[in-house]
Amino acid sequence: MENNSNDEINTKAAAPSNIAIVKYWGKKGVQKPINPSISFTLSKAQTYTQVNYQASHTPLQINFSFEGKNKDDFLPKLYTLVDRVKDFLPFLHSGTLNIASENTFPHSCGIASSASSMASIAHALLDVQKQLSPDAVKMNEQVLLSKMARLGSGSACRSTSHGWALWGKTPAHSQSSNSYSIPLTPSIHPLFNTLNDTILIIRKGAKAISSSMGHQLMNNHPYRHGRINQANTNIVKLLSALKSGDFNKFAQVCEEEAMSLHGLMMSSTPSYSLLTPETIHAIELIKQYKAHYQAPLTFTLDAGPNIHLIYPQSHSHVIKPFIKKHLQPLCENQEILYDKISGN
Repeated sequence: MENNSNDEINTKAAAPSNIAIVKYWGKKGVQKPINPSISFTLSKAQTYTQVNYQASHTPLQINFSFEGKNKDDFLPKLYTLVDRVKDFLPFLHSGTLNIASENTFPHSCGIASSASSMASIAHALLDVQKQLSPDAVKMNEQVLLSKMARLGSGSACRSTSHGWALWGKTPAHSQSSNSYSIPLTPSIHPLFNTLNDTILIIRKGAKAISSSMGHQLMNNHPYRHGRINQANTNIVKLLSALKSGDFNKFAQVCEEEAMSLHGLMMSSTPSYSLLTPETIHAIELIKQYKAHYQAPLTFTLDAGPNIHLIYPQSHSHVIKPFIKKHLQPLCENQEILYDKISGN
């Protein structure tokens, strides 16, 4: 952090993206989930944010740039975030806020940038408030940070700590909350803290239906209640697998959740699909490889056509040749991103 004067504050923050195993799909109230979710953060996929705040008595003005270019279409989201968190951070009532962000990963590649973006911005804003007036921060900082990030983008609350996180109220964990995520890493079997996440860039480009619209379509979805029950059941199964080190049980939940997410899209009104023929072909190849070699390999999908291949680091030497030979040719421009779970 850098503190130039009481009238001007400069600070930097970073946050990782995350990939959900049990999916968050559908919301209620102000950015609260209809079901709990569990995810882990990525090591290389980060958003870095610089904030310059200039104090004044005029209403708050925000300027935002992304990777060196002004991005005014992101400003409405930032003003919404500020409006929701200014009671936590009093400095946001006035002055000028200059925010500049950049990602370590390419756009539209199957890594959700809204999570890492909003988490890093929330972190930087909290740091500005601490420099100006530490006494204004009235609650546990980790809880506050996750809560603020959630108010910008739901899944961002799971990008405010490293490793595994749970977001959403569930009887399976007494400390769970719809308002913020809680870290799970201390209770995780060592196997699941060594996971590789290799992302197959099946197809780049903006999605035909945004995730925000997908969440809205859950409001009147015919399978809404069934999905809520499924997610809660899978939370219990996943927590058990993560604690015991049972990769087969983990993989079962992982793949069921991935396919259910896209099944919900295809059965919504209007219905839509974000999968491509290459996505389906790759999934079949993955299943054939697993069945033949009994390999500890699984996959998940975000709200898009690109595939996250998940496997322990200890098996990368045998799984990577399969990826390069059989899966890489299915990717756009044969592009693959090699990442892994982030540490503390």
